[in-house]
Amino acid sequence: MNSLFAYISPLLATSPDLVSPLLVLLTVIAFLATWAINRIIILRIRKRSAQTKEISDIMQHTLNLSNNFVLRLDLQKRHATNMHGNLLPEDGISYEEGMTCVHPDDRSIFRDFIISLISGEKQTCECLFRWDTSMREHRQTWRYMHNMGVAEFISDMQKTPSAIFCTLTDQTETVKHERETKDLTERYKTIFEQSIVGLAFYDKKGYLITANHKMQELMNFQSEHDPFYYDQPIYDLPTFREVISHRHIEELYFCTKSVIIERGVNCYTEMRVHPIRNEQGQLLYITLSIRDITQERELYLRNKEDDEKIRRTNENIQQYEAEIRYLMEACDMRFWRASFETREVTFYKGLSTPESHLTFDEFKTYFVDADSTIVRNFSNPEQYMSEPAASLCHTRPLFHESEELQWNYVDSVPYFDENGKPQGCYGVFRNVTDLVKKQELLKQETERANDSGRMKSVFMANMTHEIRTPLNSIVGFSDVLPMLTTPEEKNEIVRVIMNNCDMLLRLINDILAISSLDAGGIRIEPRMVDFSKAFDDICESLEQRVEEPGVAFIKDNPYPQLDACVDVGRIQQVITNFVTNAVKYTHEGHIKVGYRHEDGLLYLYCEDTGAGIPKDSQEKIFDRFVKLNDYVQGTGLGLSICKAIADGCHGEIGVNSEGEGKGSTFWIRIPCEVNTENNDKHEE
Repeated sequence: MNSLFAYISPLLATSPDLVSPLLVLLTVIAFLATWAINRIIILRIRKRSAQTKEISDIMQHTLNLSNNFVLRLDLQKRHATNMHGNLLPEDGISYEEGMTCVHPDDRSIFRDFIISLISGEKQTCECLFRWDTSMREHRQTWRYMHNMGVAEFISDMQKTPSAIFCTLTDQTETVKHERETKDLTERYKTIFEQSIVGLAFYDKKGYLITANHKMQELMNFQSEHDPFYYDQPIYDLPTFREVISHRHIEELYFCTKSVIIERGVNCYTEMRVHPIRNEQGQLLYITLSIRDITQERELYLRNKEDDEKIRRTNENIQQYEAEIRYLMEACDMRFWRASFETREVTFYKGLSTPESHLTFDEFKTYFVDADSTIVRNFSNPEQYMSEPAASLCHTRPLFHESEELQWNYVDSVPYFDENGKPQGCYGVFRNVTDLVKKQELLKQETERANDSGRMKSVFMANMTHEIRTPLNSIVGFSDVLPMLTTPEEKNEIVRVIMNNCDMLLRLINDILAISSLDAGGIRIEPRMVDFSKAFDDICESLEQRVEEPGVAFIKDNPYPQLDACVDVGRIQQVITNFVTNAVKYTHEGHIKVGYRHEDGLLYLYCEDTGAGIPKDSQEKIFDRFVKLNDYVQGTGLGLSICKAIADGCHGEIGVNSEGEGKGSTFWIRIPCEVNTENNDKHEE
């Protein structure tokens, strides 16, 4: 504008007529300029007011959202009022009264905060203190408040502020959370450092971040930040080189022998690798836990060895128990244990499992002899069973369903308490019935052997007599024979000599037969013969031995022909002995000899009407050297030889007699094969 007047002034001086129009023009221009400038200024002021209001609204909205409190502390009046929120009473509160609402431990902090702003050292300042929200009630309802203070200066020349604006934020939950987090962190840190397990944290690239003391001890760290472990990733460590990959790491648990030559590590370890990922699955950290299980492994190996020993011991015990059980079964034996306190006897078939229980009174009823020693002992066991004892008892069966009485060998051993007082006894209850029977049988056999010895002595005496008698007759009559003159006398002497020769021959045959029997048994050699014809021949020779006038010899041959497989010589020997005995004891009546073939058996018999055989002698008549009449000539061997022949043929032999004076029938029954085809043709 000044430049414009400077330009126009020379024009007005040179042209006075132009002054009025120019002045008017200038006035208009000046007015328009002034109006434009005012308009621009007004628009700017309105815009700034709008912006200010917008900013105020935003700040108000922000304060409402943040739940903050804004206070103004008038330093001259020393009075604080609410600028936003209702932290203070509506009429405000004095500085002194406000200090009473600050925790005593935090008043120095709050005071220093005010001093810093008043002194002008700081235009803004902050602090954290505890505020009693009950204020004038003083219930000590403490809340943590974060205080951001700003000093207000009226002019730049003012050195001290006139007021302080404080923005307070309730940080109680935050502080509490931070403290809990801190406590938890401290606890985890304590656990981390004091854990019996080695722990280490690695970043996502596998580089060590931290390791606790146990890890450093296990891995023999040479320093707290050992470069060997900190400067190389976990993927390159010897233990993990073949186990995990940096391209893909996952949860891993394994036991291995860790060997790190560079650090002298050589132990068995249990390791767990755990990757920590974010919500998107991206790897953040890697945790590693290591536990030294060297001693556990040694203990495990020892326990495994001990378990194996225990297993073998249990197997041996089971085997021993099975053997003992088998032994007790085989020997019919039981362990028993008696308790003086319960007055009960327990029987065991094995080492531990009871088989039965009996009271003392029940146990005593099983003994046949009520006055036996063991019955008296169980009547007063404390007195009579305080020393080891053994006895043989006759009892009823304790473990068997039987009515037969048994012999049991009972032994007992006492046991005592710590004061030496007898508490009971134990022992073995063994069934020895068979042993007692065998002893009795042995006794009988011994007596029989003694009798046999005596009979042998008698036999030798008889044999001497039996042999001497025919020899004397043969020798005597042989000497007389030359002196005789008539044929009749000579024939009679020859007949006597022949009879004695035949008698002597039978004696010799019996002796030879019994000798062959003792040497290995009688040999049976069957062959196919016509037994009907052989039987006729045998009877023809035997009939001549029947010399008693009142005795008839009867032959019973039911078959005209019988092709049978038999040992004819042995059959003849049996029939001859039967007939010879019948001739000795039969003086009237008849002697009948016959046979039958039925059901594959050949039955032969010799029936007589002689002296008969007593019932009590019929079982022993087939024994050696047995003679029912010592005055009858004979060795007592014939029937025993017949029995041996019957046994050799797998047959039977016996005698039937009603008693003395009623005769007897000797018989033999042996297996025999016959040729039925030839027999049938002959019958046709």
